[in-house]
Amino acid sequence: MHLPTTKPRLSCALIVLLLQTGPAVQAQTIQRCTQADGSVLYQQDVCPPGSNGKAMAVDYGAANILTLSANGAHQYSTTLTINGVTVTGQIDTGATFVTLSTETANRMRISTADMQNRYLQTANGIIGTANVKMAVVKVGKFDLYNVEVAITPSSPTLIGMSALSQLKFANENGNLVLSKR
Repeated sequence: MHLPTTKPRLSCALIVLLLQTGPAVQAQTIQRCTQADGSVLYQQDVCPPGSNGKAMAVDYGAANILTLSANGAHQYSTTLTINGVTVTGQIDTGATFVTLSTETANRMRISTADMQNRYLQTANGIIGTANVKMAVVKVGKFDLYNVEVAITPSSPTLIGMSALSQLKFANENGNLVLSKR
């Protein structure tokens, strides 16, 4: 009897898995996939054919652990999801709040009804923000609750301490390991 065989698909996540010691685990990689038309989607494991993928995080199957790989500038990024809309956010332990540009906040359908105007001291000086507390914010695979978000006219998406304070983080072998408190 001849059984059909399939060839395994190799990805960056498998290389990381091979380096890991201990018993075999099921891993899922969060990929940032850039399509030929410039649109971006986030997908587990493998990007669709014809798109350019970049591994952002590896989930080794442990319910409370997510391992992030550094980019070329030694910064860590993962997905940030609010109201079902997902974007890439940079981990920033020096940022007080999750920070979004007005454009990103509009895409995420964040209501302006309950916003409070504030002024924040940044490395570039004092800026005005509109702050709102979101009931649920998803960072990577973690649902975080009652997270304050600062919205500015033009800001990169930063995942600051208003979200990170609900997570534990450690640097292991050059990777940032996030886990739920």
